[in-house]
Amino acid sequence: MKWLNLGLIRLFEFITLLLYSFFVLTYFGAFLLLPLDVLTLTNTGLEAIGLPTLVSFPIAGAATGYLGYLVYKMPGLYQTVVNGGIELTNAGHAQLRQLEAVAAAINGSSADDTSPSTT
Repeated sequence: MKWLNLGLIRLFEFITLLLYSFFVLTYFGAFLLLPLDVLTLTNTGLEAIGLPTLVSFPIAGAATGYLGYLVYKMPGLYQTVVNGGIELTNAGHAQLRQLEAVAAAINGSSADDTSPSTT
């Protein structure tokens, strides 16, 4: 029974690791893909009003760069985004430490129960 409990805890650890890894990668990936999405949508909007791609892409690139510059100038925004990601990472690490403590408790308490008696 000890190995079943320990195996389930290890499975939960693995699932937790995968889940929090997905959360962190999605969190930072969204911020990396956001400017590309703005560039694509601006380019599509300019093409919709009749500008050719060779004209609309530099205009969309300049507009996206200017928006990026405005976001860069906002005080504390970058640090807020990074702190959110770090807190998410720390939450995942804390969950893994709790599961590791449970696994150690199961491993330690079960080892005492299965030891042969010396009478």
